[in-house]
Amino acid sequence: PAEDAAPAEDAAPAEDAAPADDAAAPADAAPADASGDAGSVVFPDDYPNSVKHFLLIGSLGMFIGAVVFLYLSMSRPKSSVAHSLMFLCAAISCMAYYAMWTGLGTQYKTTDTTPRVIFLARYADFLLTQPLVLATLCQISKADASVLVSLVGNDVLLVLCGLIGAINIAPFKYMWWFAGVVFLVIIIAQLLQRLEGANDIYKMLTYITIGCGCVYPLVWMLGSEGTASLGLTQEVGILVLVDLIAKLGFGLYFLFNFEDAMGGEEGSEEEQGLNDEDQQKSQQDVV
Repeated sequence: PAEDAAPAEDAAPAEDAAPADDAAAPADAAPADASGDAGSVVFPDDYPNSVKHFLLIGSLGMFIGAVVFLYLSMSRPKSSVAHSLMFLCAAISCMAYYAMWTGLGTQYKTTDTTPRVIFLARYADFLLTQPLVLATLCQISKADASVLVSLVGNDVLLVLCGLIGAINIAPFKYMWWFAGVVFLVIIIAQLLQRLEGANDIYKMLTYITIGCGCVYPLVWMLGSEGTASLGLTQEVGILVLVDLIAKLGFGLYFLFNFEDAMGGEEGSEEEQGLNDEDQQKSQQDVV
């Protein structure tokens, strides 16, 4: 009996040691999972299918718009700055949405309260295209260079505030968002001042710009950059729709009413230019 008891005493520590080993295993696995979350997320593979579809719709929509704007520009007897601005605006947005669709410049932000998806290419798009839209409005209203510089400068600061806030954490990011809203209010005030005496087409284009401009900071606050109240699909879907209205809707409405928007002066200038060319050719023939 004494010899039988000895193995029992030896077996007892082995049974006690087994749970200890099992308990240690999850403790080592947890940090590995936590540290591997960010590294294991790869875009565009980890996009939800709906997000991929919205980004592709944005890229294809801007591509079609760029082709239409280019056709409208090349079909004119004389080139127009406004047509070129609209083409550049759509082309830049097309490339930005294609970059986001392929995952280029997409950041998986883990420093916030919950993991977020930040599209850096979107801010590159805004930084280039929004000044083009404002420059188009300035050309229609024949604004001074000082007005153009003020509008574009405030818009650049607005986009930069949104970008810095997007890569920052709470509560500091909300201060950047508030600063961006201040610059947006300045832009809106300047645009509204130029509505007096303007034609109906310019007024409609201004309202489109202001309305879409107010949606962007709202989606920022409710989306991944802010409180994440909206899902990623809802955020991307809303921004694609607003972008198509702000750029393609704006451009198509403007260019199909180009003569009326410019007050007919552009057309008379083109006719004068053609007449001058005809006169030069006739003088050369005489000589």
